[in-house]
Amino acid sequence: MRDRDREAVWRELDDGNGVAAVSMGWLREQYNAEWGRLSIGRASEISRWLTDDGIAHLPSPMPSREAEDVLLYKRESPIGLLIRAARLEPPFAENPVAAAYFLSAVHSSQAAPGPGTDPIAAEA
Repeated sequence: MRDRDREAVWRELDDGNGVAAVSMGWLREQYNAEWGRLSIGRASEISRWLTDDGIAHLPSPMPSREAEDVLLYKRESPIGLLIRAARLEPPFAENPVAAAYFLSAVHSSQAAPGPGTDPIAAEA
């Protein structure tokens, strides 16, 4: 994780599935390599930088220890919408029913067997 370059992580977020895991030390290096150490204020600054780029993170608030890992995700990616629904974040914050419906619909579409995967149909 430590030797991943910034472009690879951003590509993972943009072109991949919208999610990547990195260490806080790696994030510090990407944001401001001149910082000697992280602090709560510096972690908050990194969090704002990511948010401005449409990237959210877990845990939230962001940890201030370099050895800790964080999950980054594009807020508008499919996985970002799942995370936001499960955490009742906007646009689901005011409507838990909509979040439940969305999560159920996603689960139903994932759980439905596709062609050739139905064991009963395979026996026929």
